[in-house]
Amino acid sequence: MNGAEIKKHVGAVHVRGALSLLERKVSNVLLLNAYDELDDPSVAEHSINLPILADVVGFDSKDSKLLKNALRSLVDYKIEWDVLGEGDDEGEWGVSSFLASARVERRTGVCTYSYPAPLRRRLANPQIYARINLSVQTRFASSYALALYENCVRFRKVGSTGFLALDTWRGLLGVEDGEYEEYKYLNKRVFKPAVAGVNEHSDIRVEMVTRKEGRRVVAVKFLVAEAPGGLGGGTSEMAEALGTAVLPDPRELAPEPAELLAPVQMKLVEFGLSEAQALDLSTEFDADRVGRNLGYVEAKLAAGDDIKNLAAYTVAAVRSDYERGDRSARKKRGEAKAKGAKAAEQQALFPSPAVVAVRSLGDEDDAENRQLDAAVAALSDADRAVLDAEAVALLRASGSGWWREIEGAVEVGETDGLGIAVRSVLQVARRDVMREREA
Repeated sequence: MNGAEIKKHVGAVHVRGALSLLERKVSNVLLLNAYDELDDPSVAEHSINLPILADVVGFDSKDSKLLKNALRSLVDYKIEWDVLGEGDDEGEWGVSSFLASARVERRTGVCTYSYPAPLRRRLANPQIYARINLSVQTRFASSYALALYENCVRFRKVGSTGFLALDTWRGLLGVEDGEYEEYKYLNKRVFKPAVAGVNEHSDIRVEMVTRKEGRRVVAVKFLVAEAPGGLGGGTSEMAEALGTAVLPDPRELAPEPAELLAPVQMKLVEFGLSEAQALDLSTEFDADRVGRNLGYVEAKLAAGDDIKNLAAYTVAAVRSDYERGDRSARKKRGEAKAKGAKAAEQQALFPSPAVVAVRSLGDEDDAENRQLDAAVAALSDADRAVLDAEAVALLRASGSGWWREIEGAVEVGETDGLGIAVRSVLQVARRDVMREREA
């Protein structure tokens, strides 16, 4: 065995169903023991001495029946891979037993075991790896804590697992069907103890963040960071037990963000978001919404819009669904334009003297407003700030209901972010101030 760190395919890490702590630890050690032989078709079975297996999993009992029971459970245990999709059209769903067979020779104490062919191929040819350090897993006293560690450690270079539904976490952490169906019990019995276990015994630190719909918690993510001081003690003893001089550094072997993030998430990173922000945003909202609003932001950039903070604007676009609002506004403008054009066409055929007079006055007003707007646009930022302050004072004196919102936007220089109705109020007030100056 070369090293004390196993590489588990992401589909094999993200499994549904309950394993006891001992069973989970044994499954990891067996995989490490067989890993170098999995891609060799001439090797159908693998072997390990039971005392070595017991030592590596931290099992100090002389009762080999418990280890045999764990092996029996792993033969019966059904494993699903690719529970979490890593790409838009990538991956594969499958189900099989974890072990195809296991037997122990009483005289020598050697355990011989094999994997089912479909699972063996997945484990031998991994595309995405999660690193599980065996010197860390021996410290865990809770199956939930070890399962949480396995599902968080591969995100150590990303910083977040992204939001997953509660039912997904129940499956990933091995909560039995029907157990802890209410969030308050799931949090008390599973999440909190598991977080405490990971933070106390492992080389990472995790923090749980909830997402609510109304008052109900519907999803959870875990922020992932390196533990101060790294792995801590126990590595030399583990290396000796495994017959290797040096344990690999799990931080160096951890997957890079590009190995874990889907294309839409990498696109968010290109727009200035951190890997953790990209993962969080893309798991909080559906892919269609994220994709539509990325297209919306790209169109704004292509049109030459001056977006000062691209990352913040992108997040706001997805959260507020700018693309949908813009599409709705365009539709309404198109309908209004068509309706106005039809009315104008009818009016042009039969203009009354009053209409002719009003149209003439309207043309004059429009020309004046265009001149005033052009004068405002030509002002420097400092002069426009003075103008806006006078406009706010005018609105306040007139009792306008918008003056406070406009004042707040003026103070931070963000009047372009006002809603269209509020911007129109400010525009009229600016014109009135300009007229007063010219009077």
